[in-house]
Amino acid sequence: MAMALSLLRGLSARGATRPEGCACAGGRVSTRRHGGAATPWTRALGPASPLLQPAVGGSIEIVRGISDLDAPSVPTISVIGPSRRGKSVLACLLSGGDPSLFKQSHSSFQAMTSGTHMCEVETGLGEGRLRIIDTEGLSHVGRGRDKEALVRQLLISTYLTSSWLIWLDTEVLSTGFFTMMWLVYDYVVDVLRVSDAVGTRLPRLMYVRTQETDVQQREYLDKFDDFGAFFARVLETHEDSSILTQMFAPGGIRGHALPVWTVDDLSMFEAGQFWSDGHASPFRTSVSSLREILLAPSSGNTQGDVTSEADGPPLLALGALEQHLPRIARLEAFDPRDNETAKVARLRNHLRSTYGRLTEKVDSVHLAELFRPEDREVRINGNRIEKVVRARLEEKCKALRLEVDIGLADPEIQAALARFQDASSVFAAAVEAFTDESFTERAILRSAITRRRLDPDATATALLGQLASAEDRFLSATGLPRDVLRRMGMHERLRWRVDECVMRLRGRAAAALLPAPGTAEAEAAEALPVWRLGEWSSEAPTDGKSRRARYSDLALWTDGVAWTLYEERRDAKMPAGACLGLIREQGEVE
Repeated sequence: MAMALSLLRGLSARGATRPEGCACAGGRVSTRRHGGAATPWTRALGPASPLLQPAVGGSIEIVRGISDLDAPSVPTISVIGPSRRGKSVLACLLSGGDPSLFKQSHSSFQAMTSGTHMCEVETGLGEGRLRIIDTEGLSHVGRGRDKEALVRQLLISTYLTSSWLIWLDTEVLSTGFFTMMWLVYDYVVDVLRVSDAVGTRLPRLMYVRTQETDVQQREYLDKFDDFGAFFARVLETHEDSSILTQMFAPGGIRGHALPVWTVDDLSMFEAGQFWSDGHASPFRTSVSSLREILLAPSSGNTQGDVTSEADGPPLLALGALEQHLPRIARLEAFDPRDNETAKVARLRNHLRSTYGRLTEKVDSVHLAELFRPEDREVRINGNRIEKVVRARLEEKCKALRLEVDIGLADPEIQAALARFQDASSVFAAAVEAFTDESFTERAILRSAITRRRLDPDATATALLGQLASAEDRFLSATGLPRDVLRRMGMHERLRWRVDECVMRLRGRAAAALLPAPGTAEAEAAEALPVWRLGEWSSEAPTDGKSRRARYSDLALWTDGVAWTLYEERRDAKMPAGACLGLIREQGEVE
């Protein structure tokens, strides 16, 4: 690795390595242990993916689909600085130590990272999730006005979406560092006026001097305990320090040093064993100390409810940044604290949590299956599910105190509404075909009584014919292939209902039923011969948030011409097995 070659410079000057427990590099040195074993504290959820990438026309764009970019206040650590300083290696170590997470260059002049790449990790001690971002080396972006504009966009975008900015360099407050900070300062302070934001929402800066040798330490160890204290004193006297205090959170500018790493460090890293219990070195101790500082709770809010107000760094969610990239490219003003942008992001999160991510694999049948014709919202909107989705989004806008026109104008929201518009015709056709009144249980039973004398075979033949006709109407109305019927819940529930009704007719049993007191039949005081038909749903479902049918045991009396349908009721005063019958419906056989 090129980084290894550059880091190994000065090994001969170092002589014997320092003991593991020494204080170094501007921070409290400690080794966290969990259950007696050292823990790397973070676990990557997958390899790094491109995030900000150069686009046509000299601008940058966000690569979507790698994470929930709209989640606010996700702690984000971005590693930036000149090329060949070990940014990708440090990003790997901060993400858990897997060398394959971020690509590293084996060349001293050819970069591997273009734009920025992001890896999402979860901490091992209950601190939630965070993001590690590796950036393109600033020595490899070329020269010229167009390249400078591209660097400015990358730096500004990274600044606005980070909790910590880690600058890696071999000098203390180098000229190159301040040159880059001025590119950001002119815009974020003078144009965006980020200093007006609450101080805790501004990012923090960790200036890391890497490849530090024993000779370099001699310039401060006589007067300062570590590099951090030395850096703080240098910052106080630097003529450009004021731009940093305006850009970063109060008390949020720190210094740290990483010593030259050894061949053993390199070997353990390449083997994925850098954080193992069997590896110890000054470099490992210093990186461990750095990670403790960065992962401390004060370094940024852990990710909680994404629908809560963003009250900590970063200033912008990555999804919100996407809307402002054209303004950043033109150096135009906008308010990074604008809650409207965060509210639109929360509206998108609400859409995704309710209906899932509407990828190309999600078709109209799937979207139609998210709704039931029994639901009150669906019935109120005439079975037009796109109206249901729009009404729900409008209610969410009101709850967020977001103007409806602004919320619904978001490209993702508009695309979703268009998808539901297409699915609405499928849903409406399914409702018309498969929820006809003739397919209710009571209608099926009534037809079996009046037309088919409870003959289950004749009833099954008639119902299957009706079902086939309904299927043809649905497929003709939608133009969908026949195999989608297996995915249509309304069709499958109807098919099951037909089978169950026929099974109940086959299972009818002869019995005797006493008419309920107060009826003309009860005066005869004789039990009526009836057919017990089992449990059937009523025709009067409750009209709550969703219509639910009531079920009851039914029995049928008939003399071949007239018929009476009874609801069976148990009475504790009656002999065991005896039931009272309440008249529910009467008629004549056709």
